[in-house]
Order: sequence, then C-alpha cells, then structure tokens
Amino acid sequence: MMSERTRGLLVAWAVSVGAVVLALAASLIVVAIAGNSPAEAAQALFDGAFGSTSRFGAMLAKSVPLTLAALGWVLAFSARRINVGLEGQILAGGVVAAMVGLLISGIPTVIHLPLMLIGGIVGGCLWAGVAAWLWAKRDVNEIISTLLLNFVMFQVVSWLVSGPLEEPTHTLGQTEPIAATARWPVLIPGTPLRLDFFLLPLTAIGLSLLLRNTTAGFRLRATGANSTFAAYSGIRTKKVSVLALVASGGLAGLAGSSLIGAGTSGNMSDHFSANYGFEGIVVALLARNSPLACIPAALLFATLKQGGGLMEARVGVPSGLVQVTQGLVIILVAGAGYLFERHRATRVATPTPAAAVSVASESS
Repeated sequence: MMSERTRGLLVAWAVSVGAVVLALAASLIVVAIAGNSPAEAAQALFDGAFGSTSRFGAMLAKSVPLTLAALGWVLAFSARRINVGLEGQILAGGVVAAMVGLLISGIPTVIHLPLMLIGGIVGGCLWAGVAAWLWAKRDVNEIISTLLLNFVMFQVVSWLVSGPLEEPTHTLGQTEPIAATARWPVLIPGTPLRLDFFLLPLTAIGLSLLLRNTTAGFRLRATGANSTFAAYSGIRTKKVSVLALVASGGLAGLAGSSLIGAGTSGNMSDHFSANYGFEGIVVALLARNSPLACIPAALLFATLKQGGGLMEARVGVPSGLVQVTQGLVIILVAGAGYLFERHRATRVATPTPAAAVSVASESS
C-alpha cells in the first residue's frame, strides 16, 4: 500500500505539472489575444530549444546554473532560511573563479579547473556568509540582507569589468578570456555544452542523500520543521541555519564558476549571471524543494529561456512572455499548494464518524 509520504509527493508533483500546463496554456491565450498564432509560437519555442544540435546543447547548458541555483535555495530552505541573494552569490563566485582563471597560469587543467571551481564555491560562501553573520549576530532578516547584497555585488562586478580586470583596450567592459586550462572541456562539439553538465546529477543526488541519509541532513530538516523543538533536543539550530545559508551560497558560487568556465567567450562581463539566481528560485518552487526534481524543472525553464528568442524573431511574440509564464507558474504553484495544505488541515481537523462516536462514548 502506498505510504502517506509517497502519496503526498505524487500529489505535489502533479500540482506542479498542472501549474506548468495551465501557465503555458494561459501564455498561448495571451499570444492569441495579441493577434499571433499560438501554434506558430509553440512551434518556434520548441524549435528554439530542440530544432538543432546547437540549440539543444545551448538549452542543456542553460540548465546547469538554473539547477545549481535551485539546489542552493533548497539547501537553505531545508533549514527554513530564505536566501533570495542567489544572484549576488553567483556573481561573487564568478568573480573569484575569473580571478583564478586570469591570474594563475602555467598549470595543467587537472589542477587549474578544480582550483577555479573551489574559488567559485568559496566566493559564494563568503558572500552568503555576510548575510548569515548579520542574521546570527545582529538579528538582521536574511531576506532583506540577501536581497540588498545582490545590488552591492552588481556594482562590484560593474566596477571590476570596467576597471581593474578590464581587457587591455578598455573599450569592451569585460575581462580577457580566462586561461584555457581553467575552462571546462566541450561535451558536444559544435554546441556550448561542456562537461560541467555532469555537475547536475552529482549535486542533486548528493544533496538528496545529505538531506535524507545523514545526521547533518536530519539536523537541517529538524531545524526547518520546528527550530524550538530541535533546540530542546540538543541541536544547535543557529549554527545549523548559518551553515545552511553559507553552503547555499557555495552552490550558487559553483553556478557562477560554471558560467565563467563553460561560457562561450570564457570572460566575465557585466551582469553575466543573467538572472539565473532569481530564476533558480522559481525552479526550486516548481520542484517543490526536491533536489532531484530540480533537474527536470530546470530543463523546462531552460527550454523556455532558450526558445523565447526564436519565438520573438519568428513570430514577433516578445521574449518577455517567458517571464510572464514564469510568473504564472509561481502564482499557480503557490496558490495550489496553499489550497492543498488548507484542504489537508481541514481534513485532519474534522473527526471521522468513528472517531466522533469514540470521543462521545469516552465523555459519557
């Protein structure tokens, strides 16, 4: 017989799939209202992501930072910490990774590439650590601090690529390409897809095992479920929450290093994060905070992101419709989740006839 937890997961995923279908349908209705052909728009969206090997590889490449950012959100949220600073942490990780790739040379790929990855993780951890310290020591709400730190890092990156790290001509507003030894090898020739794609199953499976099969994962989940009870049971909830936020930033920083080391040009430019941090939050919400479900959810959003450009060029539908679709997904997933939890709470609170008879007999 199916367990209650398995049934709940299936219902939650069904809700997410239904939300996506409804959001896509609503977006196509908007296309029709605007006077364009929904069928042509849908075909252009499909062709933009799957119409050629190059486009397919580009779509898969976009899923890498989306998944890593989503996993960062899941890790922080497992301890009920809200990290909306993933965008800034991606930038911070990319900055450190770019420095490793630019300032270190003459070493083999087997050393240089791991150093760049470690640099990205460290950069993301340090930037998330600022918000974690403010929350732990000064009781600053992490939602506010992580959000505002995004804007600080935007300015830092803009200053670096227009100043100390700018390429020699000082006209392009970007760095020189990083060393070839710090770049990911190509996975599919003729496409932007590189070997960093294999980070997805490794990190998703690793995080899933961490949360479900380790003592650290139990402490994270216990802190997230009820921090007061967890503290009474001997768990240092503040430390757990701080580590969750910092590690969350590390995953975002890994996404930043991937954007630098697997990028087409191999350099760092202004706002190279391209909103992957914010979109990663949407991916995690669609995946219902399941690490493994983040991969298919990221592939879906990568399809929308990659296909949106061709849809605009071929049909004349603004690529901003992709953001509309994402917003609809958030609204529908959040609304359906609220209604589902409300229904479940009502069902639990309403006694069955047998339970009512039992209570009545005991009282008499």
